[in-house]
Amino acid sequence: MASSNREAKRRRGLLYLILAGIVSLIVVGILIALRPFGGPLDWGIRATALLGYLAIFVAVVSSAYMRELFQLLGRPFIRVHHILSVTGLILVTLHPLAVALRSSRLSVFIPDVSSWDAFLRLGGRPAWYLLGIAVLAAVLRTRFKQSWRTVHYMNYVALLLATVHAILIGTDFISPVMKVLAAAMALFAVGVFVRKRLRRRRLKRRK
Repeated sequence: MASSNREAKRRRGLLYLILAGIVSLIVVGILIALRPFGGPLDWGIRATALLGYLAIFVAVVSSAYMRELFQLLGRPFIRVHHILSVTGLILVTLHPLAVALRSSRLSVFIPDVSSWDAFLRLGGRPAWYLLGIAVLAAVLRTRFKQSWRTVHYMNYVALLLATVHAILIGTDFISPVMKVLAAAMALFAVGVFVRKRLRRRRLKRRK
């Protein structure tokens, strides 16, 4: 009986994940349809940016709700977290690849350090590297013991850089509503980071 209930919860959790994915696709499709300029390549650039940003945001903030997600989805949190992280990394890799294809320049992968303004406006470039390092640290966490967590926190820095990049030059973040939404998501992620650090500090004191 227990195993059947567990399996039913997992199937329900999978359904929730599929529905969340479908809703995300619909929302992104609506955003692109509201400003349907360019061709399929332009739409792909915008879609991968939006979906990648959303996947990374959910992966980052979900780490503060591991127990709740396990109860809701019926599967280990780390598995869902890794799926979101890898999916986000793939999407934000496809984004600059498509931009490079459109512009015929590989410089879109090189961070611009000519000025703070240029660095922040093109913050998606360093964010991509930070995400890759953070994902690699998680994959190799058994080799780095506790130090991998420090490297994995680069996810938060990457999300902040991606948010600034989106607000400053994001095609679908021109409206004040989208700018405020992106800023609110970034602030929420910062709150999650602070909460996790305080919780970990309290646990160390108890030991």
